[in-house]
Amino acid sequence: MSLQLSLVLIGLIILAVVVLGSYDRARLNKRFVQLKRHQVSARGIVHQALSKVERKFRSYARLDINPGPLTETHRKFLRADARPDKPHIKPSVDPFYEGLESIEQAASMPLDVALGLDGIDSDDVAQDDKPAEVKSVAAQQTMPDEAIDFIVALPGPGPVTRDKALGIYKQNEYVMEKPRRLYGLRYIEGVWASLDHDPEQAKYSDLALTVQLVDAKGPIDESELTAFSQLGLKLADALGRPARHAMSFEDALQRARKLDEFCREYDVIASINVVPGGTASFKGRAIEKAALDAGMRFGAMNIFHLKNDRALGCRHMFSMANLYEPGEFEPAVLDTFETKGVSLFMHVPCTYAPEEVFDKMVRTADELCRSLGGKMLDHDKKPLTKKGLAVIHAQIEQITAGMVAEGVVPGSERALRLFAI
Repeated sequence: MSLQLSLVLIGLIILAVVVLGSYDRARLNKRFVQLKRHQVSARGIVHQALSKVERKFRSYARLDINPGPLTETHRKFLRADARPDKPHIKPSVDPFYEGLESIEQAASMPLDVALGLDGIDSDDVAQDDKPAEVKSVAAQQTMPDEAIDFIVALPGPGPVTRDKALGIYKQNEYVMEKPRRLYGLRYIEGVWASLDHDPEQAKYSDLALTVQLVDAKGPIDESELTAFSQLGLKLADALGRPARHAMSFEDALQRARKLDEFCREYDVIASINVVPGGTASFKGRAIEKAALDAGMRFGAMNIFHLKNDRALGCRHMFSMANLYEPGEFEPAVLDTFETKGVSLFMHVPCTYAPEEVFDKMVRTADELCRSLGGKMLDHDKKPLTKKGLAVIHAQIEQITAGMVAEGVVPGSERALRLFAI
């Protein structure tokens, strides 16, 4: 008799679990269908919340996103024999290079977060090893970007704790492929921050769940938008908050396609090859000495880099790799290493003031030629003349003007996120 009673109880428990699970799924699906049908516009709500912080205080992590050795055949290079689409007329006073007077540059310029690190190279300090006050300053300035993010607003009177919101998010965000993040409007300070970088005791009034509309793999699709909205609904349901989309699925998909076209057009590499002037090869130690004399340093991906000391842009202005596969330099065998050429290159959209950086790269290539006894070739391994260099420079001018016209300053946080490799 007791065995029968036990089996009945187990059956009742299983039935209850199934019923509750079905009810939970039905409730989420109902809310999702309502949102998708009506697409309640929360642009005003999101915009009002984001406007509580001046965009000029937005910061970003200094991403090391320069491409590695140029062995990838799909990358697009600027050609020395190309004809610019249209002449670039430079204004008498170029506000882009005369300071930070434009709104877009102010939006892209982060605060100097390297406080308390006098005498220490901030790039050489691991993020986890930086003092808490440094990471706190950086986190205070982080906020969503309406231009490239799909946002689900989760407004509320607050407060909600960081661990509660982040815990729910982390349990469900694995279903997403595109870059995503959970932001919160700090309950006391009234500034936006990424929950990933905030202290455990942080509390928030409003939350904003975001997914990037495009990345290196292409634009977001409807299935991922659907999964993202489901994630927003789960978070809203657990926290007892409304979930409001900043735009419709149709608008998001259209914007994603336009952003993808923009990225495909401007995702280019400028390169200069330096090869021996005669039949001899470049020796490993000679390459190292010439690179160091030119101000470059050996680093990530086993290639040489010229560090970027400015606040904006990828932390490497340009890099130098072996011209031939595998493209890297192995420190352990530099004494016996030889190559028939090296390649200097820069990722144009991720470089702040790319025209100036290209001019610096030309001067560095010239120094290497004198030090190593080499000559310059273009990407097609044809002699690179002053005229060819001018052609590449003109193309970079056009890229800069085109990107700025679309609201994306080369080297800005927005550019780094869009063109991250």
